[in-house]
Amino acid sequence: MSYKNKNFYLSALLGLFGTVAVAQDNTAFDACRKAVGEVTQDPIVKMKLKNKKGVEYYKIKAKSADGAKWEFKCDKTGNIFEKEQELPSADHPAFATLKKIDEAQARKIALEAYPGTISEVEYEINTDGFAVYEFEIKMADGREMEVEVDAGTGKIIKAEED
Repeated sequence: MSYKNKNFYLSALLGLFGTVAVAQDNTAFDACRKAVGEVTQDPIVKMKLKNKKGVEYYKIKAKSADGAKWEFKCDKTGNIFEKEQELPSADHPAFATLKKIDEAQARKIALEAYPGTISEVEYEINTDGFAVYEFEIKMADGREMEVEVDAGTGKIIKAEED
């Protein structure tokens, strides 16, 4: 079965049953599901096998009833090497307890460094456990930038072309 077909079947079966077994990936699949379950009891809504520069890992998404979303990256041994929790607003209790600057200040910081128009804002708790405003900025030259501003310090922690 090709890589793309595996992704289709994993996504489709997860959507139907919340679980799926693919013979050659079953051990890694189960290890990653277990690791995610230790972080959150929220249901997994998508689990996709990815390959980046020859390294395979699972990208796993879970969603809670209050609108919070989780995204995990898990290697074939069941080790979560990246996790983000995306929250519905900056007022969500998990985000609000960590933020020291408000969204208006974070927008100003991002736009001073990367002038343009903000088209999207996300509120995340990242792998290191701190709150981040993530802005999608459409710049005058047509480029789109993803800019992350630490909600605790106001520093830009990531800026990359999208």
